[in-house]
Amino acid sequence: MNFLTSGSWWQSRLAAGHATPEDLVALAERCEHLPAADQRKGFEQALRVLADTSLAPDTGVRVDESMWVSLLADSGAFESAAIALLPSVATYTISRMGDGQYQTQIALPSGAGGHSRGAQALSMAVLAALLRALARDMIEAKSAH
Repeated sequence: MNFLTSGSWWQSRLAAGHATPEDLVALAERCEHLPAADQRKGFEQALRVLADTSLAPDTGVRVDESMWVSLLADSGAFESAAIALLPSVATYTISRMGDGQYQTQIALPSGAGGHSRGAQALSMAVLAALLRALARDMIEAKSAH
């Protein structure tokens, strides 16, 4: 079992509100490498991270939003769940390559951006790009203080 992707590691580290930019990037990489059949696993881990409101101002996921996104993911509407996580004023592009892999770019309202290349599922590409954008947002917020 990979130390960074074991469920107990994420639960203990993120439940305590100690998500770091490195944690977000590691989870983004995990999401990109998940097979399409395991999209739910990516959502379970990402929702834990995104529920931590200390990640970035105005981009943390509230409990009611998390429940809605979780419901969408549980019903197999993975793409809808991923788009529902994006801030309404975020800018994003999603593309599917000839080999079936997905690419996504996201710019948050703060201007911080993230990308994903080579994901096996559209929803995981969106999650990976969002997690990287949030990591960048955290880094820029720290350097501004």
